[in-house]
Amino acid sequence: MSGAKRITVDEGAWREAQTAARKLRQVRGDMPKLVEAVRKQQREELERTFKQVEGRQRRVEQVLTGLSDEAKRAELRTAQRLREQSDRLRGQIGAAVESAVEQTRAEQDERIRSAIERERAERRAEIQELGRELDGIRADRDRAAAAAEHALADARLMRDAIRAELPHERFAPGRLDRLERRIATAEANLAAGLAAESLSLLQETYLDLAELRADLVLLDQEWQAARLAALDALTVVAERVRFSADLPAPDERGEPIEGVSFDVDHWSGGGLSELRAELDERLGGLGADAEPTTEELREIVRRDAPDLERRLEETVARATAAVLASQARVNVAEQVVDAVEHATGFSWAENAYAGDDQRAAFYSKLRHLNDNEIVIEVAHEEEDGGPGTLAVRILSYDRDTASEEELTERAREIATSLRDRGLPVGEPTADAPRADPALTDFDTLRAERSGLSVRSEGDGSRPGERL
Repeated sequence: MSGAKRITVDEGAWREAQTAARKLRQVRGDMPKLVEAVRKQQREELERTFKQVEGRQRRVEQVLTGLSDEAKRAELRTAQRLREQSDRLRGQIGAAVESAVEQTRAEQDERIRSAIERERAERRAEIQELGRELDGIRADRDRAAAAAEHALADARLMRDAIRAELPHERFAPGRLDRLERRIATAEANLAAGLAAESLSLLQETYLDLAELRADLVLLDQEWQAARLAALDALTVVAERVRFSADLPAPDERGEPIEGVSFDVDHWSGGGLSELRAELDERLGGLGADAEPTTEELREIVRRDAPDLERRLEETVARATAAVLASQARVNVAEQVVDAVEHATGFSWAENAYAGDDQRAAFYSKLRHLNDNEIVIEVAHEEEDGGPGTLAVRILSYDRDTASEEELTERAREIATSLRDRGLPVGEPTADAPRADPALTDFDTLRAERSGLSVRSEGDGSRPGERL
């Protein structure tokens, strides 16, 4: 004899609710408050970044005022061009911030990279021209000795400025050390009276240092642009996560219900908290002293941020589906209770969620005058991490032993009554030989997972009288 009968609700009825859930999948990114919050953070970070960049440029230029006259003139020209490049870069990034459009940001990034490459090529051409101007000095030993002393002082000054102010180990690891060894070799040659021989090495070393200095400034600008773009992309996702914390509750068509919201993190099983923690960690690793390479930063924009966006959409869709599933369980329970009351002499007594958690199975109890009880369990099976098939179990607790035929006929009457009410259900099947007696104790049922934080109310009402 089976004390538990199972009735499966037609899959199509739940599929409509799943389709409705997808209506809230896209978290709007054009909300004025969200956009302004993102822009505010981006503007602040842009100001901080370029204040640091400009401060470093000023300190380097101050040190380089000690260069010999010809080198100083060349480096001042270079400094002016690097400042202009920095100003252009700042303006381009600022324009991308104000646009807040992914396509525009990508176009700005390409323009920034092209501008930096042009500046680098022009700087190399200028250094080569300076090298040709110095070639004629080597023929005159006296002039060569004086020029070697100037070149050594200039090389030391440039080396010290690079070591003190520029991120040489990040963008050109080992390159400054190699040039420093060449300076040491030239110093030894000068000490041995080989001034003319030292001049060539010192001039080449100085020009390589000057090129390294310009390269480091340009590489740092390129890295800062990539870092700001990565911050921008992740900040947009982080703000969308924040704005998605509490969304309008959907009706069965997926349309928002005015004045009613739901906690996305709770209904997604903590999915939003996981995203928030990951974003906090990722954003924390993008400070001014961050270690990612330029290419790694670009990969955040190309791959990581879109992946986080997709996961956010999936989390919202999963939470929305869970809300709709919970309401579907209540609605189905209401119809089943009405059908049982119609087919039998039982009357509704009370409701409960398993673990007092609205995301879990929903139970309704009916009682007969002779103290026999029927418990209705409405639950979704888990499929692909979300609610799947909706099934109803009719659990009979008869003190006067009912026959298998009586229980089966009762279940058939209930199924027929449900179909008459428009609920597409299949024929009842035997689920277990004896219903679990523990399921009649609703106080214990509610307390099974009482540690969960849920927002529930009205569990003492009849099914269907609450959202």
